[in-house]
Amino acid sequence: MVDVVPPLRVSFSASKSIRGGLNKLTIRAYNLNQSNRTAIAKDAEDPSKHIPLSFSVGYDGHLKLLFKGTVHRGENFREGADLVTQIECLDGGFDHLNSFTSKTVKGKDAAVDAVLSDMPNTKKGKITNQGQLIRPRVLVGSSTNLIDELLDDGETWYIDNERLYIIKKGDVTGSFIPVISAETGLINTPTREMYLITFDTILNPSIRIGGLCEMKSQLAPQYNGIYKVETIVYNGDNYGSDWKQSITGTIAKGYKVI
Repeated sequence: MVDVVPPLRVSFSASKSIRGGLNKLTIRAYNLNQSNRTAIAKDAEDPSKHIPLSFSVGYDGHLKLLFKGTVHRGENFREGADLVTQIECLDGGFDHLNSFTSKTVKGKDAAVDAVLSDMPNTKKGKITNQGQLIRPRVLVGSSTNLIDELLDDGETWYIDNERLYIIKKGDVTGSFIPVISAETGLINTPTREMYLITFDTILNPSIRIGGLCEMKSQLAPQYNGIYKVETIVYNGDNYGSDWKQSITGTIAKGYKVI
């Protein structure tokens, strides 16, 4: 196991979304020792090598999990006087590339469970109520491709911290509603376009994709209200000033907690 903690410099960027696909994280760790650099090294063309990764951030020693997944690519190079280890990670990436399902099942819930049983690193998150299958369903193929085939109209799936979520447009994954305001870290004036609100805050891992947040802006009170978080883009550098997240969400009307 490689444990990277301050005072080593670490910078990162991550993108999470409920709109399908795999969430991504890129980390740059500076001046690791030789054994750690070697342990993390991985070619993207070698999907069978499994290197799990957990990444936590926080303040004053209080850390919260921001990203959990596997190393897709790990490379080392020199940048000026520094030795840089750059790690590209995918949430659910190892299972996406390597899992295969061949089963016959009855019922939509059983189909989801069957696919997950062939994804050893992916657990079950929040799953919206599934429709019924009239006949037994033959499942053969890539496990994540089969999830796409199982979706009903208006549903989307994503993997967050190695848990599979399947949600509808009006679904949210939890009832906790963090408040977004100048006092809690709102950096800019929120903007809205085509029902999507976008704003920046200081990095706050308690705001999660698929969940809720409440906007309380003094400069743009017309946008105040409760929103469902759809995407979050994180950026951080523990030796620099970059420590924020950009959030996009939609107004949450008549939402259902699953």
